[in-house]
Formats: sequence, C-alpha cells, structure tokens
Amino acid sequence: MEHLAFRSRHAGGPSVWTRLENSGAGHYNAATSLDYTSYETLAPKESLPLLLKMEGQRLSSPLAGVTAEVFAVEREVVRNELRQRNETGYVGQVFSWMNAAAFPAGHPYARPLIGTHETLSALTLSDAQRFARANYRPDNVTLVIAGDVNLESVEAMLRANLPESWVGTGAPLALEARMPAQAAAPSTTPPQKSMPAFTAAVPTPEVYLSWVLPRGFEEASAVQDFVRAILRQSLYGAQRSDGDIAGISTNLIPGTRASLLMVRVTLSRGDDPARSAGKVLDQVQNAWTQEIQAGGVLGREFDFQSMRRQVVTGMVLESEDLLARTHRRALLTHFTQDVRSYTRSQMALMGLAGGKVTDFSYQWLQRERARIIVVRPGETPGGVAASIPTDANTEAASSSAPSERVTPSMTTALASPIHALKLDNGMEVLLVPRPGLPVVRIGAALGGGSSYGDKPGVADLADWGSFRESWFEGRPSDWGLHTSGSFRRDHLRVGISGTAGNVGNMLAMLAEQLDSTRTSEAVVRYFREQVLPWREAVDSYPEMVAERHLQKALYGTHPYAREARGADLGQVSWTEAEAWIQDVYRPANTVVVIAGEFDVKEVEALSRKYLGGWSRGKPKPVAVPSAPELPTAPSKLLLTPRPGASQAQVQLACRLPTATPEQEARYALMANLLSGMSTGEMRSRRGATYGFSAQPWLGRGGAAHLVLEGAVDAQRMGESINSVRALLAGFAKDVPASSLERARAQLLAGQSVSFITSEAWVNALLTARVRGFEPDAVTRRPALLQAVTAEALRQEFEGCQQRLVVSITADEGQARSAVQALSLP
Repeated sequence: MEHLAFRSRHAGGPSVWTRLENSGAGHYNAATSLDYTSYETLAPKESLPLLLKMEGQRLSSPLAGVTAEVFAVEREVVRNELRQRNETGYVGQVFSWMNAAAFPAGHPYARPLIGTHETLSALTLSDAQRFARANYRPDNVTLVIAGDVNLESVEAMLRANLPESWVGTGAPLALEARMPAQAAAPSTTPPQKSMPAFTAAVPTPEVYLSWVLPRGFEEASAVQDFVRAILRQSLYGAQRSDGDIAGISTNLIPGTRASLLMVRVTLSRGDDPARSAGKVLDQVQNAWTQEIQAGGVLGREFDFQSMRRQVVTGMVLESEDLLARTHRRALLTHFTQDVRSYTRSQMALMGLAGGKVTDFSYQWLQRERARIIVVRPGETPGGVAASIPTDANTEAASSSAPSERVTPSMTTALASPIHALKLDNGMEVLLVPRPGLPVVRIGAALGGGSSYGDKPGVADLADWGSFRESWFEGRPSDWGLHTSGSFRRDHLRVGISGTAGNVGNMLAMLAEQLDSTRTSEAVVRYFREQVLPWREAVDSYPEMVAERHLQKALYGTHPYAREARGADLGQVSWTEAEAWIQDVYRPANTVVVIAGEFDVKEVEALSRKYLGGWSRGKPKPVAVPSAPELPTAPSKLLLTPRPGASQAQVQLACRLPTATPEQEARYALMANLLSGMSTGEMRSRRGATYGFSAQPWLGRGGAAHLVLEGAVDAQRMGESINSVRALLAGFAKDVPASSLERARAQLLAGQSVSFITSEAWVNALLTARVRGFEPDAVTRRPALLQAVTAEALRQEFEGCQQRLVVSITADEGQARSAVQALSLP
C-alpha cells in the first residue's frame, strides 16, 4: 500500500510521484513500521497548497487509478526490496528472526514486517483495496505541517484543498483511542535454553541480543531512548574484554504494544558466540547496577548527569532538523492524540533522574529477559521469480514549464553570508551565522585520507588507531557536546556540536583534539590481534572485491585507485602510522567551518584564540594529487562472483573531466537524470529493481567520476543492463529540454530544503574547500545549475559512454549467460 499510494492517479491526472516532482518537493519518502505507515515531504513554502491537495487525495483514495498491471509491477518492486535486504549483502532478515525470537508465535510483531516471497505472491489488488478501506480513513490519519506557515491562513487553506469529508467541524481527533489508557505488560517468549543460529550474507559471524520493553510513543517511553544512549557508550567494555568482538551497535524499535531494544555484536571469528554474548550481558548489567560504596554511587550519578546533558543536547540538535522534528511530532501526536505530547516527551527526557533509569533497567534488562540469536556467513536462499508485463502504465516526463517548477525560495535558499578568516598558523576558518535554534556546529577537514601515504594501509591504520591524548580542556560530556568523525578517500573530518553558549568550549576542545591526536604501539597491537581477522574477512566480501576492481579500472595507477586490504594494514608499524598523523594533523592542512547562531565578532576572536594557538608542521597542506588523465581504453566489463545470489549488483561508471564548480553542476544534473530515468524504467515500468541511484564523486585535485548503481533481479540482469546502457546512449545523442528542466528543478528543490540546518552548511563548505573550490561555489550553486545547457550535458554523456565501465556482482553462471549479448570486452 505504501508503494501503491505513490502510483495513484486522481481525476485522470499524473501519478502522485510525478505531482510531487512538479510541486517542487525537494524530498519525499515513506516508511512502514510495526504499527504505522508514514509519508513525509519537504518542499519550498510556496508549494503548500499543491501538497495539501495532493496529500488529501492520496490519503483518501490511495489506490485511485491503480490497475492490476501496476499492482503486479509494484509487488515485484517490493519483492526486490525483500531480496536486497535479505539476500544481497544487507541483513534485513535479522529483524524478522529477532522478532520471532522475542515475541510469542501469533503475536503481531513476531512475523516479518516486509513479508515473505510466499505471502507477497498471494497478495492481490483486492487485498490492497480492503486494506485501504479499513485504514486510510480520516479518523486514522494525523497530518502535521511544520515550517514557515501562516497560522492565521492555514485553516482556510486546509478547507480549500482537503476533501470536504476530511476537514470536519471540530470533531475529536479520532473516534477511538489509538492506544489503551493503561499499557498492558509486553509479551515475550519463554527464557532461552539455546541460541538459534541462522545463515545470511555476512562476512563474519554476528550475535544479536534483544530485550522486549514497554510500549513507545508516550511520555513514559522517554527513558528507553536514554537507556539506549547509555548502552551505546558502556558496551565498549565488552569489546575490550573479549578478543573476538570487532564492533557493537544498538537500535531501538518502538511499538504500540511493546518496544524492542537490540544490540548487534560483530565477531572476528565466532569461536564462541555464547562467551561473547555473555561479555555483552555483563556490560549491560554493569551499566545499571548501583555500587554500594558512597564513592561509587557519586561516580555513577556524575556519569548519569553527563549522559543526560548529551541526551538533552542531542534532542535540541535533532530539533534543528525540520523533518526529524515533524516526523517525531506526528508519531507522538497520532498515538497519544495529544498535540502537546512532543513537548511533554522532551520535558520528560530533561527531567529523568538516575534512580528512575536504574529502576527501569533493573526491571527490563535482566539477563534472563535477553533473547539471543547467532548469524553465520552463508547465502540466504533466493525467492521466487515472476513474469511481469513491461507495459504497465507509466508516464512521460512532465511538460510543465520551468517557471512552474522553480520557485523563489529555491534560488534564495543559499543566500547566507560567509565570513572567511586566515589565521597566522595557516588555518582557514569560515563563519556562517544563521539565526534560529541556539545551536552551533563546527567541522574540520584535513587533506589526506585513505589515498595519502607512502605505504598501502598506513592511512587506514592511522585513522583506526588514532586517539586524543590530551583532555586538559575537558570532555565533550562535561557540556553535553556531540562529536563526529569520518575518514574518506581524499580527506578526513572531525566535528563537534552543541548549544550556542558553549562555542568557546567547543573551539578549545577541537583545537586540543587536533593538536594531541596520536596513536600508540598498544593500540596497533590490539588492532592486529582483535580487529584484523574481521577486516581480512570483509576484504573477501564480493561487494568489497567489486569496489576494488572498479576503482582500479577507473583510476589505474593514480592514488585514488588505492584500496588498502587487511593484509596491508598488518604490515604497517605504529611508528609509520604515527608519522602519518603528524604529517596530516597540522594547521596549514586544515579548514574549519563554524555555522549556527552566534555573534561573528565574538566567534572570530575565539577562533583566533584557540585555533590560532595550534602550531605544528609545515606551512603548506599535504600534497594535492594531480588530476589524472582521462582513460583512452574502450569500455570494459568487470564480473565479481557471488554464488547463488538472487540479485545482481550492477554498477555503470565513467571517469569525468577535471572538476570545476561549473562542471560539478553538470555532473549533478547527469546523476539526477540517470537516477530518475533508470528508476522509472527498471522499477516503475518493469519491476526489476527496488531502485537505481547515481552519484558523482569529486576529489582533491579535480579527479571526478560518475557511478550509477542498483540491485536487479538476477534473472533479468541482461535486460536491465541493456536498458540502462541504452538510456546513457540516448543522452549522449540528445538531452531533451523537458528532461533537463525536470532535473534542474529537482536539484534546486532538494538543496533549498537541505540547507535549513547548520550541519548542511558545514558539510557543503568543507566539501567545497576540499575540492579546491572557493566558498562562494556553495552560494552560487543555484545560478550554476541554471546555467547548464542541454548541449553541455550531451557532450559529457558522450564522453562518459566512451569511457564506460560496467561492474556486475552476481552468480557467475547467470552473469555470463546474461552478458553474452553485451558488446563489452
């Protein structure tokens, strides 16, 4: 139903999908969870009347114009989503196994959310129509509008655009309560006597632990988010005490009947999963067990207060994201039927006391309440194939004029002022003051990345083994600050975020982190003993092998072709990793961006005080890789075996000319055109994939390439590859004006709704400076997009077609049969 609602057509018009594009929506998506389906749209404020009319029609008649042929195609799309999640390297099936282990048979949560191939095959359009009548009704829908909205005129807008029967006359929010007034005790399965074991497409064994908790979506459930945050930090102790644990992560799935707390444990070898699970259970218990000694109690309370500061700050940072805030408000309002529930949940989170968290954990996180499964490497059996008509009704690109697509706010969304500083130590600092929520985000980019270094693997080991040695300026938890970091092919990033009043503390801690980052022999030894076996197993994973081959085909002997393997890391000494850190972590190699609500003069002075005091190394950045020559070899085919795979992972890639801000706009439009047209053809028309996506990659020094990728039904890979290649060949001959305007409007709309957060400004400016672009390349991007011509794009597509690399990860026998007719060497 969620998929079909996008395919519905009302009053003989285009589909909801096309109407969303024509309305100027910069983001739209949907999701189905245990108890609800949610639809979300972000668009310029001028689009509100159009979106209201469309949403009212979609929610009141979600299957209007949906034929049996469209139903059959979309069912195959969902089937491919099932394959992609469970059979092609993504372990989505684990959630179904976990739910079955945690909830008794017959419980609504015990069954697979996305279904199975057998249950999908049994569904008919009549089933969807019955479901729509039962659930898509006004008293079962909550619509939340947030943003730059005139509250005095919105009621008249609602009455003018929603179906008359949906507006009503002030009736209650719903005819009946959506959750019982008193929460029932959540059901769970009897205590386990053994750990069920499954096989899936994982490189090394994994252990999953879960606890059934009380229901979510209410004020009392705020403690669950807090408990998850505590475990996310405290479970690292299990990794230190068990030599087989390579990584740990947590997840919380809320429901109206119960919630499920999950812990994922990645193992290097899987020698004794029961022992590893026991180490995690020990740390879970340590997280809430109170010490008897007075000093222990005081220490635990101090830790709790630090954690609460971080959780509350995280709540504020999330609130800056309009979509996240709106989605959370919609869920809470819908299930509680109280429009104040979002604020109440925030207040409940802020008011949590350590004793309440301890009591909750003592009651619900007991050892015997844990349900554990083991997932070992192995292929998951594929699902059934179906014969699908290829003439299901689709529509051509909309013919609406550009003036109807591009709204004023699309072209002015990036108009914020940028103040540039050059410190005496060679560091560049960019300040972006933005009024709004009192938050500040700071990001730093350092040239280098995984491609930099004299020895293969030295950069990867230096990044993995680096740590901050000095904490003189305090720890982020002292002020509730949040930190981040990422390691990329051509640079690395570190970040710190928090409330605006702490900007001085944030700059001081960032400067100390950059100045005191190092590694040690003990850390490198730990990596070799505990993590390296897992890394070496990941290296042999088909997706990793395919990525190495693709980068080699694109870049040859250039540094950007470098993909370090575990064996390379094992040959790097800690002194070599330390030397890499000392070379990269220096002021002249660093760009810092500060965005949020602050006074420019005040933050400029603080930047000079803290960041300007850092002094290390050479006065120039690390060497920028030269722009590689474009390849002259003909197109080529790469094949990576994945025995028995029910899907083929297809990638079409090509090198692009040396990037400039003007060409970046072209490359972004190329990616949008390929994504939209390939998804429309292979998903909406043929049902052979869950979707295709295309992205350009631009690196330091001007290197650039474009990748179009998607997972397709293995039995239809030849058809899919030929179809996408034909699409690329068509653009090499002609880029229709209507298609170009459609892509241009979508990119303008997308960036207009993405630059509403300080985080977006930090990321965009860091990316621009890493590429060697001036800061105004960000603010000029709307104009750059509007200046691209169809002929310029055609030329880029023509060159791309001549340098094409096709990579297929699939069952070798099926792949060779499918590509026999392809004219690729």
